[in-house]
Amino acid sequence: MRVRLIYSKRNGACFVPHIALAQIFARSAVRAGFSLMMTQGFSPRAKLSFGPELPAGVVALKEPADMYFSQAPENVITAMNSALPEGFMISEAITVPDDAPSLGKSCKHAEYLLRSTNGSSLEDLAGEFFGEAVVLNERQDDWLRVIISDPAQNPIGGFVKSLVNKNVIAGWHEINIVRVSIGTYDPLKGCVMMNA
Repeated sequence: MRVRLIYSKRNGACFVPHIALAQIFARSAVRAGFSLMMTQGFSPRAKLSFGPELPAGVVALKEPADMYFSQAPENVITAMNSALPEGFMISEAITVPDDAPSLGKSCKHAEYLLRSTNGSSLEDLAGEFFGEAVVLNERQDDWLRVIISDPAQNPIGGFVKSLVNKNVIAGWHEINIVRVSIGTYDPLKGCVMMNA
């Protein structure tokens, strides 16, 4: 059974690298009493899949993770939240049909909030760097709200590197980044949503 979990990574959890997520979620599922399906082959592992990578230090509010359970899990949100490390929190659990597109194909857009701590304006620079991938680029109080298409091919880390190369910021310590959500942009609602 494939279940799509929508989770957040806050506080110290935002520094957990993408490569460690599979182990964290698999071990948490075992602690919660769930049995996961395993991959086939010489070195079987828990069958999981995650959305496009985020650099360490970026807060994430609505990230998707597909977990393949051997049997239908009960109270998956409560059980997983009690077993996950501090800073991780699951807000939704959606049963995904077998014929639904993979998680990679479902992550067509990403919504970010960006703010430089040195007062630099990022609006024009985001539009210049991401080009035609920009779906929305607007100010929201002290933050820049940016929605980009194809986040796997347009990573936010590349934008930060370009800001450093242009001497707009000195490094990661001079920018705040929050990935609000990842999924598909809904123009009627004006936001990015993850569907099953």
